[in-house]
Amino acid sequence: MKKCFFILTYISFCFPVIFAQQPEWRDLIEKKQFEAVIVQAAHLQPADSADFSTMYLLGQAYDGVLKYRNAYACYRQCYVLDSTRTDLLNALARVSINIGKANEAEICYQQILQYDSTNFNANYQLGRLYVQLGKSTDAIGYYTYLLQRDSTNPVLLKALGDCYTRMDSLSESIAYYYTAFENNKENAPLAVVLVNNLLTLYDPYYNNYADDAASVCDTALIHHPEDRTLRQKKAMIHYLKRDYQKADSLYSVLLSEQDSSYITLKYSGCARYYSRNWFNAIELLEKAFEKDTMAYDVCILLASALGRTYDPLKAIMYFDKAEKLMEPDEFWSSTLMKYRAEIYTRTGDCKKGGTLYYQLWKNDTNNIAYIYNMQRCFALKNIPDTSEEDGQRFLFACYLYTSEAIRLDYRKNFKYQDELLRKFEEEMFFRGLKSLPMHLPDNKKNSLSIEKVKEMRSIIQERMKSYRDDSGQMESEEMD
Repeated sequence: MKKCFFILTYISFCFPVIFAQQPEWRDLIEKKQFEAVIVQAAHLQPADSADFSTMYLLGQAYDGVLKYRNAYACYRQCYVLDSTRTDLLNALARVSINIGKANEAEICYQQILQYDSTNFNANYQLGRLYVQLGKSTDAIGYYTYLLQRDSTNPVLLKALGDCYTRMDSLSESIAYYYTAFENNKENAPLAVVLVNNLLTLYDPYYNNYADDAASVCDTALIHHPEDRTLRQKKAMIHYLKRDYQKADSLYSVLLSEQDSSYITLKYSGCARYYSRNWFNAIELLEKAFEKDTMAYDVCILLASALGRTYDPLKAIMYFDKAEKLMEPDEFWSSTLMKYRAEIYTRTGDCKKGGTLYYQLWKNDTNNIAYIYNMQRCFALKNIPDTSEEDGQRFLFACYLYTSEAIRLDYRKNFKYQDELLRKFEEEMFFRGLKSLPMHLPDNKKNSLSIEKVKEMRSIIQERMKSYRDDSGQMESEEMD
């Protein structure tokens, strides 16, 4: 009896504190006074974590001050207590995304849809989540489902357009952006996205997307006449249509309003250059080049404008800079050349492939694999299909590779090279020739004498004998 009385007394003292705080916390959260709730929560006891309402309100408070990990811990505890509440699942999904737990967010939204597959928010948030995860196809499914219920919703239409843009399906994205824009012409960012896609597909000979983009800009500018991005796009449209004077006029207004962005400086300067207003283009192109010193196209126009006006010496300096900027990276240039050579040799175009391998070897004369590949391409061709020029190129490749193999003492293919040279020697002997013509990759002509062939064969055979003797001696020493 005394024990029961003690428990009831404890409940009467403790639980009123918990229940009394909840209406106050709800009022504070409704007023966005989240810190006040967090301060009061410092007095909670471990047992309070068993109360769903307390933990949920505290989670909302942490959520409100962007302390998502704390909010996640509170919401997660609430989930243990009751995993069926839609408001909790939405809150838990939202903070899970913010702390990088996308998989948990997906589970929460899917759980909501198990209870109600028509839930608008869960479908929409799942679509957004899949976009973040790079699953645009999955996102399209959810957005399309919602669009069937609200076919003119500009947010859903833009979301679908964004998905198709990420998938590089610009024609499909434009269709959705257009419909979204028709239903929300006051949306300047949407207009900019639509214009960007239209200009990406613009071709002066095959479509009128520039005119379509101009129409979108004009409509959006009615609602936002001072929007700088829209005005930049309008100027760019005239530039792309080669209406350089109109583009310069629009860019000049932006410049007068202290727009010093790279795009405005560059294309205003370019528009003036192509309008033959070279003198006034110089300052803008100089400022643009200062912002991007790797822009060789700006550098070239700047040099040309200087040369056409008052400073040809400075023009030459900028031309030199542009030439340097246009030089490809040495590594990637070499890699590209090697890949091209491989493709040419695979298709049997030994002339082009051999020329590239010869160039690669000249850039790295210790890498005789390049000239071996040049020789190998010709060696693999059928004799009846080999032209006289190919035969002469083959002879040069054989001679060059053998000479370099001797120089570097690269004995791996000595036996094969000796066999090739023997055939050339026999050809000269039976035809009564003292030499055979060679055709170099740079189209120069030379010849290889029978004496030179004999000399190289003699060196190769001596090296091979020396190698065999050395190998035998080493084996003997190892046995001893």
